[in-house]
Amino acid sequence: AKSVMIPTFLYQVRDDVYTDPSDVQAVYDNIPLSEKKLYWIEGTTKRWHGYTYFQRHPEQMLEWFDQYMR
Repeated sequence: AKSVMIPTFLYQVRDDVYTDPSDVQAVYDNIPLSEKKLYWIEGTTKRWHGYTYFQRHPEQMLEWFDQYMR
């Protein structure tokens, strides 16, 4: 993560049974930029819900792209 040099949006199902939230937080914390965001998907343990979350709730991702893709 320390080599990341572009704006980065991370997201993760917080209660994913295969991922420790502290690992995701550590990746985020080690990105050396201020242009970063970590979004936790709550209310599910199913990783698949993370893959499809922004299809149902695109607002944050669209705002991110609008900010950094202009």
